[in-house]
Amino acid sequence: MSDPLSRLGNAAARRLSDIGALARFGFGAGRAAATLTAAGRVVAWRVALQQIRFTAVHAVGLVVLLSGILSFLVISQAIRELGRFGVTELIGTLMVIAIVRELGPLLTALIVAGRSGTAIAAELATNSVLGEVRALEAIGIDPRQYVVVPRLAAAVISVFVLLVFCDTVAIATGYVAAALNGMSGARYFEIVLQSLGAGDVWLTAGKAVAFGTILGVVPSYYGLAVRRAPTEIPIAASRATVASIVGVFVCSALFVVLR
Repeated sequence: MSDPLSRLGNAAARRLSDIGALARFGFGAGRAAATLTAAGRVVAWRVALQQIRFTAVHAVGLVVLLSGILSFLVISQAIRELGRFGVTELIGTLMVIAIVRELGPLLTALIVAGRSGTAIAAELATNSVLGEVRALEAIGIDPRQYVVVPRLAAAVISVFVLLVFCDTVAIATGYVAAALNGMSGARYFEIVLQSLGAGDVWLTAGKAVAFGTILGVVPSYYGLAVRRAPTEIPIAASRATVASIVGVFVCSALFVVLR
C-alpha cells in the first residue's frame, strides 16, 4: 500500500518542482526585461514584431473561422431552445458568459498554443541543441533578454489582439444566427449590449494578458531546457503544448473562482 502512495507522492513532488521552476523562469524573464538596455530593446522589439506577425497576423483567418462557427452554432441552438420557453432575452447573457468570457479566450489560447507555442518550443530547442544559447551565455549575454522576452511580449500582444477579433466576430456571427432564426438584429444587439458590462471587458483583457504570459513562458522554458540531442526537440515541443493548454485551463478556472 505504501508503494503506490510513495509513487504518488514522488509524482506530486516532481510536478510541484516543475511548477516552481516555471515560476522562477517566468520571474527571471521579467527581471531580464527590466534590465534591457536601449539597444537591447530595439533588438528585442524586432524579434517581437516577427513573432507577432506569425502568432497574430497569420492566425487571424483561423481565429475568425473558428470563432464564427462556434458563435453560429451556440446562438442558433440557444435561440431555438430558449424560444420554446419565451426567454430569448437570455441570449445576451449566454453570449457574454459562454463566449465572450469563457469560450472566446479559451479558443484563442488553444489556437496560439497549437500554432505558436509548439513553434517557439521547437525553435528554442533547436537553438539550444546547436549551441546558439550557450554561445550567448559565453559572451556574457543573458539569453532570456533576446530569446524569451521578445516571445513573451509577442504572445501577450498577439493573444490580446486575436481575442478582440474573436469576440467581435462572435458577436457579429451571433447577429447572423439570430436573424436566420427569426430574431431582429436590433433586438439582438440590444440584448447583448445590455448584458455586456465594463467588468466583462476588463475580465477578457485580464485573461488575454494571463494566457499570453503562459503561452510565452511555458514553451520558452521547455525549449531552453533541451541541451543534448536533436531527438529531444519534438519531445520538448509536445510537452510545451500540453503544459501550455493545461496551464490555460487552470488559469481560466482560477479566474472563475476568484471572480
